Amino acid sequence: MKLPEFYKIGSPAISFELFPPRTARSLSELEERLPGLISLNPSFMTVTYGALGSTRDRTLEIASLLKNVYGMETAHHLTCVGATKADITEILTEMQRHNIENIVALRGDPPQEDGIFVPIENGLSHGNQLVRHIREFADFGIAVAGYPEKHIEANDYKTDLQHLKSKVDSGAEVIITQLFYDNQHFYRFVKDCRAIGIAQPIVAGLMPILNFQQIKRITRMCGATIPSKLLKDLEDAGQDEEAVHRIGIIHTSNQALDLLNQGVDGIHFYVLNRHFHIAEIMDRIKEAL
Repeated sequence: MKLPEFYKIGSPAISFELFPPRTARSLSELEERLPGLISLNPSFMTVTYGALGSTRDRTLEIASLLKNVYGMETAHHLTCVGATKADITEILTEMQRHNIENIVALRGDPPQEDGIFVPIENGLSHGNQLVRHIREFADFGIAVAGYPEKHIEANDYKTDLQHLKSKVDSGAEVIITQLFYDNQHFYRFVKDCRAIGIAQPIVAGLMPILNFQQIKRITRMCGATIPSKLLKDLEDAGQDEEAVHRIGIIHTSNQALDLLNQGVDGIHFYVLNRHFHIAEIMDRIKEAL
């Protein structure tokens, strides 16, 4: 089933994002958690792609496991990093062999030591080029990223919206946003997208906070902000891991409920390969609706 179809069913689609573990032990732990995550009945799952394709094989392995063993629709992330157009075509061919029908197409982040994205020879420079290349190759369902607080490399918010429009014009069918912790950023983003002619489903990306230091690092890297009250609550919790979990679960649950009440197209949870927190969030949502 192609991604756009999930947003035509009538109720908002709930999806999960996984990342491919780097070690055999972590992979085994993820495989043990998959049945629990699948039991929460997401519409589909996506599997991220490591820097420079460092987890490329594991991305395909997990996506194939979800699709062909568990019967869970999946989307394989794909980036431009370290890949020629021929490399990308080869990866697309492998996806087809494994019955993968959907892709989350991203330019990808440059290596941390470089800080600036530079395509390799015969590679691609931008997300819209990747979308066009995929679309010319085969009829995959294609999602791309949107940035409610703008991409950290963008000169300004309006320019970033035009970059998104170019990805849509190249063939993207679904937009999944970067994480955010203030829904007002998302509502403004949706309104501004619609104003420039972007009609595709816009899916809210939510990442529950499980570790304060981790989320400070992630938001610093991607340019997302943490509302002052949430920040104070987390600071007050200090090293109390259970308190941080509780704050994160309650905040994300409240975000999700507000989004659903406002008619969001879908919610994409960045689950960090864990089960316990997303299970409670899903329970809270079901109880409140």
